Amino acid sequence: MNANIMDAANALAPQLSAQRRDFHRYPEQGWMEFRTASLVAERLSQLGFSVQLGQAVVSERARMGVPDAQTLDDALARARTQGAVERWLPALEGGFTGVVGTLDTQRPGPTQAFRFDLDALPIVESNEGDHRPYQAGFHSLNQGSMHACGHDGHTTIGLGVAELLSQFSSQLCGKIKLIFQPAEEGVRGAQSMVEAGVVDDVDRLVATHLGLGHPSGQVICAADGFLATTKLDVRFSGKAAHAGGQPEVGQNALLAAAQATLGLHAIAPIAKALRG
Repeated sequence: MNANIMDAANALAPQLSAQRRDFHRYPEQGWMEFRTASLVAERLSQLGFSVQLGQAVVSERARMGVPDAQTLDDALARARTQGAVERWLPALEGGFTGVVGTLDTQRPGPTQAFRFDLDALPIVESNEGDHRPYQAGFHSLNQGSMHACGHDGHTTIGLGVAELLSQFSSQLCGKIKLIFQPAEEGVRGAQSMVEAGVVDDVDRLVATHLGLGHPSGQVICAADGFLATTKLDVRFSGKAAHAGGQPEVGQNALLAAAQATLGLHAIAPIAKALRG
């Protein structure tokens, strides 16, 4: 069976390369992945997966860093002009851009999940002649957004996994869930999908990431090596005082915020040093 899987994977390579370049050409930032999510939902549906999306898999209460309504509307309108699949857009409207595809083999076994992220970064992509995406004609067409962290590859890997699972479904057992997560950048999207119950029934979860300094052609399996991250909303309050006459009776909120920022950013290198 392994040889058959490798043959099938190799046969998919041209299709996956084209898909990845397409996603790279149309990057969408967190909670605005309307085109990307609709294309994912459409392909999963075509492959026989049960598809859930929108508020079925994203908790509104748990979302963080959601753009304002006008920005979301503009992104949705742009997605429509760039080839989004219309039938999925009503569920995604408002920035509920998570998608989950489930393959139920109807045979006893564990529920296994694989997580892939969808979003791009707020980065202007290079148009220099030696930049390969520009050179090959698949650089970002959405000014100010770029897939600079490989999520175009992650989404494509997810669809490749879906293709192979569909082809070999008769040899599988249990349930397989493919989780396509919005707003990974800035650590905004995972909690909302967790609180929507997406992983409540999952026995095993695998997440992936391209690159991160490892040599090309290697697959590295690990459950450690990353520091945790937490988002906090903090408000600093100060007390006004005359800067020349009585500065000592004031409380400088800006200085406190700056000191807190420096202290927080010192945690990662200190933790790394302690881990050796």
